[in-house]
Amino acid sequence: MAKAPKASFSLDSITNNPVTKQQLEGFIEEIKLHRGTINKAKLDIKDIQTEAKDSLGIPGKILAGLVAELMEPGTLDQRQHELEEISDIAVGLGIKD
Repeated sequence: MAKAPKASFSLDSITNNPVTKQQLEGFIEEIKLHRGTINKAKLDIKDIQTEAKDSLGIPGKILAGLVAELMEPGTLDQRQHELEEISDIAVGLGIKD
């Protein structure tokens, strides 16, 4: 099945057509609502991290790493591999012993 061609962007054609103008305004409103939800979630996460730090002493970075591994298994192994590669490069450049 062939893909439909992408629409080309023309602000004039969008704003001069009431249907497409309303569609654009709907997209903008929808994104605004989702961004509000995301911002609220970020604040909630920050509060949880603060509570974990205050009550358990666990640094936010460690907590975030554990959550990342839970949500996407293999994340910690990938990070460790990347750090090992950077360390090897640093040794090769004489930056690190």
